[in-house]
Amino acid sequence: MKTNHQIILGAFVVLLGVAIALWLQNDPPSESPQTGNSPSQTATVAAEPVKAPPTVHALDPVPATNASVTAQKKFNEMDVLARIAIKDEIAKQDLPAIFQAMIDAKRVEQDSRKQMHLKTTFANALSQKTPTPEFLEQLYGFVTNDANSPFERQLVIGALQSAATKETVDLLLRVARSAQEQKIRESAGSLAGVGAGGRGGPELSPALERVWRESGNPKLLMSTASSMARIGAPSGIELLLSAALATDDRDKARQVAAHAALQQVYQRDAVPPLAARLANQPPTSEVVKLVAPILARTNGPAGQEALVSWLQSRSENAAPLVHDLIRQQIRTDPFESAWAKALDPAVSFTNEENRKAIREALDAYRAGRTSR
Repeated sequence: MKTNHQIILGAFVVLLGVAIALWLQNDPPSESPQTGNSPSQTATVAAEPVKAPPTVHALDPVPATNASVTAQKKFNEMDVLARIAIKDEIAKQDLPAIFQAMIDAKRVEQDSRKQMHLKTTFANALSQKTPTPEFLEQLYGFVTNDANSPFERQLVIGALQSAATKETVDLLLRVARSAQEQKIRESAGSLAGVGAGGRGGPELSPALERVWRESGNPKLLMSTASSMARIGAPSGIELLLSAALATDDRDKARQVAAHAALQQVYQRDAVPPLAARLANQPPTSEVVKLVAPILARTNGPAGQEALVSWLQSRSENAAPLVHDLIRQQIRTDPFESAWAKALDPAVSFTNEENRKAIREALDAYRAGRTSR
């Protein structure tokens, strides 16, 4: 009996709860308007439930355009025209932006091939656009800061060397003298390629000559001498000749560096100081042994003309030297130079044996060329 009463009581409670719920749903209590300064307003606002953010649904895939596909490709996956278009667009920017694009290619885009291409773009821009002092200072800080990767710093040094302008060479020499790390100093001081292939003109020579006079670093002396020789400015060539032909052995490092560097001379601007050294020198002198082959290898006719003019005035028989010099004609055809003109009887020789030596050497040169 007690159990039946409990069941009836529970059913009544349930029905009562349902009735109250339905009444609240159909007839909610009205809210009285509140003034802005009433304390009850604050309570009401605090009691409002926070709305849940709307659900974001994934968008349907959008077909990729050609441009977006290209943007996602690595540089080595693009066709040539796409790579050229990207490089040309970057090249239009200022130097700091091009530099940043080169660095970001690897750091952000993880595209090392693009970075190497942009190194060339950066080097070309450095050779065509004058960097501001502030930007040069930024590059100096980047190269000398060991927080940057060695590869990145070497990349910048390579771009500076390839540009081979007065500003970039000055910066390289500054790094070579003042960087804390030996490897960075040596890399910057190597001046790789400066003066070679027309990279860098006579305007670079004064800075190189200053280093030549002031530095005691053998490696820096070697690289500086090589660049001076390749540039061929008369003032630089004169410094190298003086060091190479010194007889007191007081500065062996400079003598060795100068002697080696002079073998790289090929510019016609170097001819006047070289030719001046031949004056009054016999064919067997140390000066002639050094200078005559250099003149024979220079571009253009001036070097050969200087040699023939010197031979005309010599009373000694210079046949062995003549044969050696004509064999070394690698930039000028000897049959289209002063050597061939010297066979004309109207050209006077103090010693006719020297004209005869020229004729025989030309015949041997022709025979060797046709037999190849």
